[in-house]
Amino acid sequence: MTRKTLFIAILAMTCGAALAHGPGKGDKFKMMDTDGNGSISSAEHAAGVTKMFTEMDADKDGFVTTAEMDARHAAKGDKAMKMSSADKIKAMDTDGDGKLSSAEHDAGAAKMFTDMDGDKDGSLSRSEMDMGHDKMKADSGHAGHDMEKPAGTE
Repeated sequence: MTRKTLFIAILAMTCGAALAHGPGKGDKFKMMDTDGNGSISSAEHAAGVTKMFTEMDADKDGFVTTAEMDARHAAKGDKAMKMSSADKIKAMDTDGDGKLSSAEHDAGAAKMFTDMDGDKDGSLSRSEMDMGHDKMKADSGHAGHDMEKPAGTE
């Protein structure tokens, strides 16, 4: 697994369609910025990704399977990502068991946070998160096709 693949998978899972900022899409930046100060601390990010993992883990066994990830994305209306749940899990599945543990998810999310924190101040601004999104699109080779944005948000 390459760093680029891991970055894309983690970013896809944690930011997903929310970076579109459109109505009905949800806004994960706003959800993670729990103190409303316009930036996401590493603690806020960790809490946000833990919440997302918990929502995905439908049977509460501490692991997320492709079926659980697909079901969560369908329930949330997260249809914008072209990367399959299987590919996302494979990129983060460090023990190769075909499912994602909370430890694997947390480690990948922490790495993604560090990679996106361009000014290394320990927090993410909306622009840093957007730049991470743009990098994900460019790295995936699907720039312009990976994410669906509502009209007028391009």
